[in-house]
Amino acid sequence: MIGSVSAYGAYNSIYYTSGATLAARSNALHADANEGAAVAVVAAVPEVFSNDRTVRVGRSPEEMKMAVDNAAKTMESPATERMRKRLGLEKCETCENRMYVDGSDEADVSFKTPGHIDPSASASVVMSHEREHVANAVQKGSRPDAKLISASVTLHTSICPECGRPYVSGGTTRTKIRHTADGSPIDGPKE
Repeated sequence: MIGSVSAYGAYNSIYYTSGATLAARSNALHADANEGAAVAVVAAVPEVFSNDRTVRVGRSPEEMKMAVDNAAKTMESPATERMRKRLGLEKCETCENRMYVDGSDEADVSFKTPGHIDPSASASVVMSHEREHVANAVQKGSRPDAKLISASVTLHTSICPECGRPYVSGGTTRTKIRHTADGSPIDGPKE
């Protein structure tokens, strides 16, 4: 490190300070020169890159108390509360009360009655449910008078408005099955 300048945001062992802080440091350098303080300014960052949260060495106790109070206020902000909920440190009521239900006419699939799915497991649980629909389509398409043409699954995602956590909000299975009108068998593909 060069000298005893603490300017903030060390990058490749070079310390930076804002333009206003640079001027204050220069004045302090001249004032402390008689006391033998070794201060070397390496570079200046334009004032555009400086902000109130920049930590500066040599603050008075009053300035430090204000900085601590500002940090405490930041920790109480709605954005911080949202992040705590997103990380699972606090309970998100919206995610806790979210229910999933199947809207199809197939009686042998899951979620015919409303059920809760944890947001972190929603992708795998919803995909598993949609695979049940695909399995039913394969079973219907394997009869002699039917042929499964295609089956596709689409998962739908959303973001919780309370905690901001992304989750799978549902899914859609699309199938195409060709049937013969008279019930006669469908020939397989010709080779």
